[in-house]
Amino acid sequence: MVSSTEVNFNLQALLEQLSQDELSKFKSLLRTVSLGNEVQKIPQKEVDEADGKQLAEILISHCHSYWTELATIQVFEKMHRVDLSERAKDELREAALKSFNKNKPLSLGITRKEREPVDVEEMLERFKAGTLECTETEEDVTVLTEVFKVKGKKSDNEDRYRLILKTKFREMWQSWPGDSKEVHVMAERYRMLIPFSNPRVLPGPFSHTVVLHSPAGLGKTTLANKLMLDWTEDNLIQKFKYAFYLSCRELSRLGPCSFAEMVFRDWPELQDDIPHILAQAQKILFVIDGFDELGAPPGALIQDICGDWEQQKPVPVLLGSLLKRKMLPKATLLVTTRPRALRDLRFVAEQPIYIRVEGFLEEDRRAYFLRHFGDEDQAMRAFELMRSNAALFQLGSAPAVCWIVCTTLKLQMEKGEDPAPTCLTSTGLFLRFLCSQFPQGAQLWGALRALSLLAAQGLWAQMSVLHGEDLESAGVQESDLRLFLDRDILRQDRVSKGCYSFIHLSFQQFLTALFYALEKEEEDRDGHAWDIGNVQKLLSREERLKNPDLIQAGRFLFGLANEKRVKELEATFGCRMSPEIKQELLRCDISRKNGHSTVADLKELLCCLYESQEDELVKEVMAQFKEISLHLNAVDIAPSSFCFKHCPNLEKMSLQVIRKETLPENVAASESNAEAERSQDDQDMLPFWTDLCSIFGSNKDLMSLEINNSFLSASLVKILCEQIASDNCHLQRVVFKNVFPADAHRNLCLALRGHKTVTHLTLQGTDQKDVLPALCEVLRHPECNLRYFGLVSCSATTQQWADLSLALEANRSLMCVNLSDNELLDEGAKLLYTTLRHPKCFLQRLSLENCHLTEANCKDLAAVLVVSRELTHLCLAKNSLKDTGVKFLCEGLSYPECKLQALVLWNCDITSDGCCSLAKLLQEKSSLSCLDLGLNHIGVTGVKVLCEALSKPLCNLRCLWLWGCSIPPFSCEDLCSALSCNQSLITLDLGQNPLGSSGVKMLFKTLTRPGTLQTLRLKIDDFNDELHKLLEEIEENNPQLIIDTEKHDPRKKRPSAHDFMI
Repeated sequence: MVSSTEVNFNLQALLEQLSQDELSKFKSLLRTVSLGNEVQKIPQKEVDEADGKQLAEILISHCHSYWTELATIQVFEKMHRVDLSERAKDELREAALKSFNKNKPLSLGITRKEREPVDVEEMLERFKAGTLECTETEEDVTVLTEVFKVKGKKSDNEDRYRLILKTKFREMWQSWPGDSKEVHVMAERYRMLIPFSNPRVLPGPFSHTVVLHSPAGLGKTTLANKLMLDWTEDNLIQKFKYAFYLSCRELSRLGPCSFAEMVFRDWPELQDDIPHILAQAQKILFVIDGFDELGAPPGALIQDICGDWEQQKPVPVLLGSLLKRKMLPKATLLVTTRPRALRDLRFVAEQPIYIRVEGFLEEDRRAYFLRHFGDEDQAMRAFELMRSNAALFQLGSAPAVCWIVCTTLKLQMEKGEDPAPTCLTSTGLFLRFLCSQFPQGAQLWGALRALSLLAAQGLWAQMSVLHGEDLESAGVQESDLRLFLDRDILRQDRVSKGCYSFIHLSFQQFLTALFYALEKEEEDRDGHAWDIGNVQKLLSREERLKNPDLIQAGRFLFGLANEKRVKELEATFGCRMSPEIKQELLRCDISRKNGHSTVADLKELLCCLYESQEDELVKEVMAQFKEISLHLNAVDIAPSSFCFKHCPNLEKMSLQVIRKETLPENVAASESNAEAERSQDDQDMLPFWTDLCSIFGSNKDLMSLEINNSFLSASLVKILCEQIASDNCHLQRVVFKNVFPADAHRNLCLALRGHKTVTHLTLQGTDQKDVLPALCEVLRHPECNLRYFGLVSCSATTQQWADLSLALEANRSLMCVNLSDNELLDEGAKLLYTTLRHPKCFLQRLSLENCHLTEANCKDLAAVLVVSRELTHLCLAKNSLKDTGVKFLCEGLSYPECKLQALVLWNCDITSDGCCSLAKLLQEKSSLSCLDLGLNHIGVTGVKVLCEALSKPLCNLRCLWLWGCSIPPFSCEDLCSALSCNQSLITLDLGQNPLGSSGVKMLFKTLTRPGTLQTLRLKIDDFNDELHKLLEEIEENNPQLIIDTEKHDPRKKRPSAHDFMI
């Protein structure tokens, strides 16, 4: 038995505060503390059977008092019984102060200096690091602060500082989740990207500011801790004499101070050396962790910056001065931040290197699962389940989320339960994790409510850390959180004492949703605010933009509207969930049609509804949709397929599908590895894609499908085409624009052979020549029902154009053909004209926009206009026809047999000479009623001759577009004269012409008199009072007239373009 004095706190009283389970845990953890030889002196059997009083007696009688004291404190902290550890420390400090004041002899290890006794926290750090010893004499173990010495000779202040940091950061690095081998691999991977920690980087100048940025929980702080530990162990390639760790979480709570006070506030032993240290800025490394937690108001970082380290300033100003290189310009800075603070950081950081931390890569996650489960089959099954949920798999890049998933699924497998339903949604997974940590009927409603309240307050304030005053203001006791601390749902901060953080931001978001879903107490109903927005505010677009962390909380709230989940929560915690939550969700803007005006809003709604897995809720919300336009990736496919199946009134769907997002983790992958990943992605997407495509057969109201700028795999294309080809598909309009792989267009054509309902087909943007043979099969099929066909931007040979011409000649259903943006070549054009002249050709509308036609082609085309019995609309926009080409066309148009009604000559290099040919035609009795001359510089003469034609009684023109034709103000006199005489014109486009106020005024005065014009489009630069008065007069005298003042650019969609659509 060791001879020992009494310990310096009431050990028995402290141990008697523990429950039976806690006492057992205390005994177990006691064996793990430093100086394990002390444990060997304790009779284990007696310890196992002892109660609190007896255990205190055993420890006091068998162990050195200093070991008992420090071991007890360390175990209390591991148990998250901070109340007991702090009480013990307070009693120790009291005892140390009394001893110090008694002026003990120097033989007890005290040097008489005018300073405080040695800090208990420092003693505890030395104890954990194994650097604390005691002598064997009874006097040397009397009082804690008088019995230690550092191994070897006494260190100087700098060595002592480095030693304490080494102990602190080693413990942080080795603690969860740093105990993960995969975390170490990840940290090493990103550490090598930092110039001053990579031994392969050649010596030379590099940026002295490095910014690590990523969403929460992906390893920024872990990496920062590792770099600090490397410095203490002299493992950095660049040798820094000093390194300082600045936690913005702690700094945010400091008032105005000097830079020296901010940096050295915890290191009094370095106070005398401050000038000497700061004079060597080039040898200093500052690690600024959690920049986003600084909470600085806008502009605070760059306001009033200074270079005086003794001047008192607010903390944001001091950090801004350091980042802006006003303070210690030669120091090296490493900053960690979440994305939300990057914008502020970019304003102050001088030429930084930005490194995005991605967390666990896929191989890291797989290795983590294998190590956690031990059993390879179980591990891979769990991994594939997480992988099948793209949103959950994305969250799994955070080590903490991987731990949650592994812990939850392993427990389910051990119980013989099917884990597949758990991984269907993130809400289901997190709910099962929470419930699995407590026995059913635990009656923890109060504790759960307290935790969810703190989570919601923190999320609205964009804070992930809880301080003592946060607990106090919410009326929460530390004891209320004990159960969650013990289960690592809540974690005590190792740097900032008295601070708590959630296991991961996503779990804080889940608990926030739980706060809204729980039935409120009376004081909440009476309007106790808690500084938390209501459900409507949580789900509003404005709040999501201001605080993106609310997005996932909103999704979780929909997930908690699920009836089965409600019952599981109520059974586990003895709580009542709000019966009104579904109705609240339905009343929110996001659930109503006017609440999702953008693709992003719609995507968010689908994600929310998917989390609910409540069919009736989804049906009620989706019933309002008749049209949907959406961008899909691997994460969106599951929510979209689930919701589209519950969208009974859907008529039109437009999709952009991205098969594989380009993620940084793939940059270093070989081509074969990248292909393997894409193949795996296909396998993950297939069931959801199959579900989504199944609506083509199940929804009889769905008439239109557009797929634009999409990247599909061969298997996804196959499923899509099979569903379109099925007899149950009722699609009438199908549009493929820039869809890859290259054979997707060909496969679609094969699927449409003999299709009974598709009447409108557009294929655009394929370079594959094999699409034309398949398309010709569609057109030749006796049951082809196509009325509109568009082949845009297609590369084809002359022979293929010949085949297409023959197919068009054989087809009896087509009325409109669009061949825009194709290089027909002279031979291809001639073959097409031959088809148009065929007596059995029934085409009514033809677009040859931007087909590289010339004035020479117009001669052949004029012959077509003479003999074609059906052609009524012709678009020749963006072809360099010039005046000669127009002259040829007018010759054909002048024949009485010509049936053409609409002619588009937009941007065809036409001048006033071409207008003269057209004017001559219009003065005669011509079938032409619509003419588009936009973006041709027809000038004053061109306008004049056209106006003269409009004034003639035989002119049949109803629509004239002169957008961007360089019409000057004085030409408005001719236009006014024509408008006064003409009795047929209903549309006139004068947009993007410099008419000036005088020209507009002339037109408005003319239009105050009743006429036939219904639409006028023009540009008004100066809308003055006189014009406003004239406009009011027009509205009174000509109520049918609509005046459009340039609200859109017709170059994107020309006013006359609708005439070529059925």
